[in-house]
Amino acid sequence: MAKASTLLLLGWLMLAAGQAHAQCAYDTSTPLDGDVLTDLPSPMIINFTTDIHVTGLRLIDAGGNEWPVAWTKTDANVYKLEFQPARPLPPGKYQIQWTAYVRQHFHPDGGDINFTFAPEGSAITGTATPVATPSAVAWPRAASGSPYRGPRADGAPPRDR
Repeated sequence: MAKASTLLLLGWLMLAAGQAHAQCAYDTSTPLDGDVLTDLPSPMIINFTTDIHVTGLRLIDAGGNEWPVAWTKTDANVYKLEFQPARPLPPGKYQIQWTAYVRQHFHPDGGDINFTFAPEGSAITGTATPVATPSAVAWPRAASGSPYRGPRADGAPPRDR
């Protein structure tokens, strides 16, 4: 009986540890994943549900080319990441890739946000589809299918942070 109780407790602890590791800090963004934009937002924004250490940010076009972004990298934890393309973007499909570390939970995080820039009069139309990023430049992800869109935790920071 004691052995069964121990195994049950061990199984519960493993399940709880797995759930804690699977947390994701993504909350909302401008642009949202799948947006088709006629104008680019300035700045582009990613909001997080908790303060995290952002370790990387890239903007990739459909051809796998990286576009420079203007953002201030900091060693501090942040609730919001603001950035913008450093050069004007031509119409097309893009992917924002971000990586971070959630120091409070000791695990990496990250995500992809796909959007299409289709200004009026351009030949680009339709819906946004994921950008195919060559594996040589792909970053490791906390999990596939990012960004996660889980419920906001109680006590989450206001969106204006």
